[in-house]
Amino acid sequence: MTDRILLGFEIGSADPVYLPLHHLAIFGMTQLSGKTTTLEALISRSGLKAIAFIVKRGESGFTKYNTVIPFYRPRSDWQFVEGLVNVALGEKVKYEPGMRYAIMKVCRGRKDLKEIQLAARGLAKTDKSMFMRSVYEKLDAYLDIVIPELDKWTFTDTLELSEGINVMDLSGMRLETQHIVIASTIEYAFANLDHVIVIIPEAWETIPQGKMTPVKWVAQQFIRKGAALGNYLWLDSQDIGGIDKTPLRQCDNWILGRMKEAHEVERILKQLLGMKVPAEEIQTLPLGHFYAAIGNDVKKVYVLPVGVPEEVGREVALGKRSPESIRDEFLKVKVMESDDLVWKQKYDELKKEFDEWKAVFENEVKKCVNEETSDLERRVKFVEEVRHDLEKQHEEDQQSITDFNDLQSALRRVLNIQNIYDQIGKAELQKGDSKISLETSLNEVSVENKAPKEISMTTENPSGKVMYSAIQLHERTLKKDSATIPIFTSAELQKEAAEYGWQIPNRSLGGTLMVMCREGQLIQEGSGYRLPSKVKIKVKEM
Repeated sequence: MTDRILLGFEIGSADPVYLPLHHLAIFGMTQLSGKTTTLEALISRSGLKAIAFIVKRGESGFTKYNTVIPFYRPRSDWQFVEGLVNVALGEKVKYEPGMRYAIMKVCRGRKDLKEIQLAARGLAKTDKSMFMRSVYEKLDAYLDIVIPELDKWTFTDTLELSEGINVMDLSGMRLETQHIVIASTIEYAFANLDHVIVIIPEAWETIPQGKMTPVKWVAQQFIRKGAALGNYLWLDSQDIGGIDKTPLRQCDNWILGRMKEAHEVERILKQLLGMKVPAEEIQTLPLGHFYAAIGNDVKKVYVLPVGVPEEVGREVALGKRSPESIRDEFLKVKVMESDDLVWKQKYDELKKEFDEWKAVFENEVKKCVNEETSDLERRVKFVEEVRHDLEKQHEEDQQSITDFNDLQSALRRVLNIQNIYDQIGKAELQKGDSKISLETSLNEVSVENKAPKEISMTTENPSGKVMYSAIQLHERTLKKDSATIPIFTSAELQKEAAEYGWQIPNRSLGGTLMVMCREGQLIQEGSGYRLPSKVKIKVKEM
């Protein structure tokens, strides 16, 4: 870890430019300014851990990073819920008469969003005021957007960061859910971590000017108090105008890149501490060139990307080389004469990474002595299909694949070890009634089944309550259609458990289901669950 980070080299003199470790804001046009490359370079040279978020589909993101499971812990304070409704409405709650009062009332004494929604639903029927009943109905409808979305995703309630950049991919989630995850992560980092950089993407949207959001509430606390623990907030945005000014006032490092829109150009010029710069220069800044307002100084800088030698960066700052040549030489795969050789280089890299993940999977299979044949075959088939898809991609997309970094990033997502573990149930398997032998490949896995094992449980603990509910759903489905294999969602299990007076929170249910799948008590099928077909389960109701 260092208190001074090399940003790059000053244009014209090629003198090194350093910035102190502090809160930071970076602005510029997406794809044309080099914001992500700048952030990656600074984090790499800082020696700190960082957490970032992918919020848009197709976002190229960082070239080297660790994927982490989205983090979420339920909150029920009225400020958080108001921020959530603001996102759903697209405007301030204060413009909705009676809504703030309604939110404050239903949040009092509640534990999570589901309890809040039930309270709103009840008041929509019982409140004496016709007007307030309509307000509670609206609040119920707003929460009905968010709560089912939360049930669709798997979250973790622990956050472990590796060295370098850690990324949560939220691109498939609704905006409201993205805000909840980002806010939960910032809040956890503030309360439990130190010497961590949190990068807020699309800051104009997550911490907007003029209205509260779940992210804005915790970001204000983090940026005011986090630096004492070595925690810093870095804001990434296409423009300045839409961002709330409270966190911006705490940023002593401003990195300002290419911008075309006239009003945004004016905002950038005002941040240059009186330096006279023509507006046209801001509008035509080359890739990787920024004006950096660091403390009391302003420098025009070429930012040195990760993996580029310093002497090469100096050549760009002196005008001897173009930034595009650096991108093509160091940040992309060199183009070979033959398309076949290009593919071979890419495929060899992919195959190597695939084989590493395959070795991990094979190791798990070697331990596996207690799985039914059909389920194991399904898991094996998944890994084989991944390899087949990569090979087929050569035939379909050979001409269009030119950027190995993009392809490698895609591979990470497909073959990320966490994703594979999710698919195979993250099994911690024990010796028991089945024996599996693995000879030369996954295709040669054989299973010798013996007598079905038995599992005994009670409803004194969450897993027993979930299993009791699962059995009831299973038997009820078979009565309707004996030919159907009963599969049920986590929401159905939660609803069934509620019929017996067992209120199981989302966070507890997710962890319980994961453990039950790991121990072979349930089997995950897509987004649902089913009972294992070769295991006898007895649940004693207490």
